[in-house]
Amino acid sequence: MQRFFQTEYTIDELTGKLKSQMLDIEQQDQMYRPERHRILGPDLASAHFLLARGASVKFLDDDMWHRAIQNKVLLPRHKIAGMYVEGIDASNTRLMYEAFDSLVYLSKLRYLSFKNCEFIDDWCLDRFHIFSDTLEFLDLSGCPNISERGIASLHKLSKLDSLILKDLPNLKELEFVVVMLQDFHINCRILTSNMIEQSPKEHLLSQ
Repeated sequence: MQRFFQTEYTIDELTGKLKSQMLDIEQQDQMYRPERHRILGPDLASAHFLLARGASVKFLDDDMWHRAIQNKVLLPRHKIAGMYVEGIDASNTRLMYEAFDSLVYLSKLRYLSFKNCEFIDDWCLDRFHIFSDTLEFLDLSGCPNISERGIASLHKLSKLDSLILKDLPNLKELEFVVVMLQDFHINCRILTSNMIEQSPKEHLLSQ
C-alpha cells in the first residue's frame, strides 16, 4: 500500500486504479460461501445473499416481496422446509458474474429482473441455463454490457414467456435477435423500447 501511494499517477490513473481495487473487493464479496448454504439451505441462503446486496425476493406461496430494512436482512437464520425463492428483483444492484454461484440451486425461480444492472453482461447471461426449466419472466432492460451474443444464449430458457429488452445500447441488431428468439420460443412475448410492459411483479402475482 505504501508503494502504491509513493508512485506518481495522474488523476485519471489513480481513479482507475481505485475503481479496479473496489471492483475486486465487490467480486470477492459476491463469491459463493458454502457454509452459508450448509446452514440455511440453497433458497434461504440465496435470499440472504440477495437482500444484503439490495435486491428483493418473493417466496413461493407468499405474496410479499422481502427486502432489507435499514440494511438489516429480516429473514430466518436456519433451514425451513418448503421455503423456495420464486422471484428475484435485482434491479439497480451491482450483482455480477460471481453472484451466480449463489443462485445455482433455485429450483422454483420463475421471475428475474436485472433491470439497470451495470455488471450484468454476456458472460452472466450464459449462466442463465441454470434456470432453464423454471424461468418464465426476465427483465434485462437498461443493462449496458449486454450484446447479441448474450441474448442468443437465452434460447436455453425453455419456459420463458416474457422478456424485456429495452434500452440496451450495446445491442445493435435488436430485430434480428427478437426473430431468432421467437424461432425457439414461439409463444414468448418480447418487449422492446416501443412497447408497454406489464409490471413484473403484477406478472408474477397474477399467475
